[in-house]
Amino acid sequence: MRALIYIMTPVLILTIFLASRFVTWEKLKGVDSKALKHLMAGTQFLRKGKNYQAITALTYAIEIEPKYAEAYAKRGLAYYQLTRYKDAIADYTQTLSLKRFFADAYAGRADAYLALGDIPNAIADYTASLETRKSVRVTSKRAEVYLEIGKIDEAITDYLYIVKHHPSAIAYYNRGRAYCKKFLHLDKKDETLKLALVDFDKAIEMQPRFAIAYLNRGDIYGHLKQQESQETDYSHAIDLLTDAIQNWQNEAHELIPIYLWRAVAYKKSNYIDKAMNDIEKVSELFAQFYLKKIRISDIL
Repeated sequence: MRALIYIMTPVLILTIFLASRFVTWEKLKGVDSKALKHLMAGTQFLRKGKNYQAITALTYAIEIEPKYAEAYAKRGLAYYQLTRYKDAIADYTQTLSLKRFFADAYAGRADAYLALGDIPNAIADYTASLETRKSVRVTSKRAEVYLEIGKIDEAITDYLYIVKHHPSAIAYYNRGRAYCKKFLHLDKKDETLKLALVDFDKAIEMQPRFAIAYLNRGDIYGHLKQQESQETDYSHAIDLLTDAIQNWQNEAHELIPIYLWRAVAYKKSNYIDKAMNDIEKVSELFAQFYLKKIRISDIL
């Protein structure tokens, strides 16, 4: 189901890739052996998603070695994954004060600032991270923030870098979105629409089952008054999303974004009743998911 990744990615932006933020940093020379043991244990807990245990182990490491930058950085990641964003910021700031792991600490702190809605500090830290080490992942995050706050040309500049250094279906799709947004909010020029169309064409060429790219390309055809092509793309998006739903083999709640996208596709195709049915299905899946979470909660 590799193609389903491309269906879900647009709605899971800034969220995902937490595991990819983990890097194996060099071990500090001269560190107390007990502190190193706790660090290694904390690292293993992080890899397994056991964040509370990771924090405990890494805190022990820090108590033994108060200037253990790697332990602060990894504990910052654990705090972030538990949505304890202010604690994460404090640990990443401590990492930076120890003059270690600048690129990762700035990027991690930027994620935490972004989660708290502190956009200026998030952009400043993503930029500081990129000045230390170029990263397609961090550039992509900064581009998404730029796009959300209306700095569309800055977003396009970042997406140009991403397409050049790591061309992929999602990279072309994101740049296409930026061009489309520029058309809608800044210039209303057909030339900009055509740039978006080229990028969506490329995304679909690279990933023919990229349902959301078909939806966006259908929007472009609509602006260009090419109704037949628009309807064809919307219909194809619906077929792909329906196929994804019918062949889904993972957790049921993970279907929520797919149902939402199909509801959007139905609405664009004027199938309002079908769109409403999908919205109702989303509500049902949300309720099932949270009831299940409550049943297995530690507090019960």
